[in-house]
Amino acid sequence: MKTKTTSSLLLFCLCLISSICFGQDTTLAKPTKVKTTHKLGFALNLGTTPGIDIAYGLSPKVAVRLGFSYFKYNVNSTTNTSDEEVKLAGDVDMAMAGLSFEYHPFKKSSFKLFGGASYIDKGKVSVVVTPTGTYTFGSTTFTPDEIGNVKFSVDYGKKIAPFAGIGFGRTIPKSRIGFGFEVGTYYTQSPVVTLTGEKRLSSMSEQQAKVQENMKDWQYWPIVNLRLAVRLD
Repeated sequence: MKTKTTSSLLLFCLCLISSICFGQDTTLAKPTKVKTTHKLGFALNLGTTPGIDIAYGLSPKVAVRLGFSYFKYNVNSTTNTSDEEVKLAGDVDMAMAGLSFEYHPFKKSSFKLFGGASYIDKGKVSVVVTPTGTYTFGSTTFTPDEIGNVKFSVDYGKKIAPFAGIGFGRTIPKSRIGFGFEVGTYYTQSPVVTLTGEKRLSSMSEQQAKVQENMKDWQYWPIVNLRLAVRLD
């Protein structure tokens, strides 16, 4: 009788141990969820600093961006100045590359702060102003070729300029494609002004120092861009 009781107790213990082992294996076999974080994004800018940005996510709230901006526009038109028609010919030429950070302080909002610095390789506006009609001084009439022209340029040169601003929209959007906008400003040194006149307009060259002084506070380059962003991973 004692032997039968001992055997039953031993069998019960073996069943209990097997149940515990199988229970542990079942628990370990459950799949674990892996949280994915998107790391790469691309954005196209259209506005005062058109170009592209490539971003890498350092965390869900912070991304580092490498950007390049390029803009060139040729001016070729006529306008009226002091009731006289003049021809405008020239171009706007801008090119710069920069490194910046994008910070989203709120988890459920695309509002952001951004800031960084760019190397300005080009930042120049050049215009030539030429009269289109004849002019009479006393009894003498002058043709446009005899009057001459005025050349005016504003050059920001090659330099590093910091910038900062605010906006909405992520460079690495949560969806595959996202939209947004940014507003801010660059802070640069005062541009170099060149003003020269030819022939009958040669006296305009004497105004260069005055124009340079008037433009000494032109140290801000506005940033107003609409953005199209694409998640790359």
